[in-house]
Amino acid sequence: MPVPEIEEDAKGDADLQGAFSVGEGKYHVSWLMRDRSERVCSSSWDIEASLPPRDKPMPLDIAPDAVQAAGLDPFREEPPVQRTGRDGALNLKMIVNFAPQDSASAVFEPAGADALLSILRSIARDPRVEKFSLVVFNMQEQRVIYRQEEAPRIDFPGLGKAVKTLSLGRIDVKQLAQKHADAEFLAGLLTKEIHGNRDQPDAVIIAGPKAAVDDSLPLDALKQLGEVKFPVFYMNCNLDPTLNPWRDAIGNAVRTVKGAEYAISRPRDVFFSWSEIAGRIVKSKFGKSAAASGAPSQ
Repeated sequence: MPVPEIEEDAKGDADLQGAFSVGEGKYHVSWLMRDRSERVCSSSWDIEASLPPRDKPMPLDIAPDAVQAAGLDPFREEPPVQRTGRDGALNLKMIVNFAPQDSASAVFEPAGADALLSILRSIARDPRVEKFSLVVFNMQEQRVIYRQEEAPRIDFPGLGKAVKTLSLGRIDVKQLAQKHADAEFLAGLLTKEIHGNRDQPDAVIIAGPKAAVDDSLPLDALKQLGEVKFPVFYMNCNLDPTLNPWRDAIGNAVRTVKGAEYAISRPRDVFFSWSEIAGRIVKSKFGKSAAASGAPSQ
């Protein structure tokens, strides 16, 4: 735990920040501080980490009775996953708005980034998914920052490098000169990535915070979106729903294609939302297969 430089005559209390991660279990913590004169101050206490009964189905990143350093690289590589195989394999496309919770913020809060990465990792760890197509954009800069097509895994380190190219708080003069630039960008992106999808994925999952758009999306773009032949889901990261309870532009577009929206405000929401979404995708895919196989021959 690093201690900042303190003046010689300083007096009073000091708060020092530090953290570590633990799995479920009971722990005994021993704490000690030593100064340059070898004087020590120590303390100890007991803690217990456990999930509430209703959250027990959630898998955790850390094993029971394990301790590890906090603050691991958020864009670290995922361990290999044993995939189900061809018969039950899913092909998914994900469209992610990698942006802060506050659309006007020039800083990426760790909680907001962690929520988006948690969604991607939950999908990446599902053994039923065999192909991942990923399109990551930033609404503030109105540009696609990362793209990955039909890959066997999500390249998190590559995504991390792309995120570092963002310059939040800076606005291109061209954007200021264009009226309705944000609505046109979002409409064009969704139309291209959803309606213009030639690979026909089993589903499209959109994720991100509330998309702040000055105008509603053009009606002609929404009409084009209404012709998709696969389910569309929106995992909306809204860490404080009381501040912005209204449906955003992406939510309206998803509603147009009769998709479903899921609010993500707590870690448990990611697990339970994805569990339901995955079940609906499997039902949609194999329901179509069963209907096709049972069709009478011409």
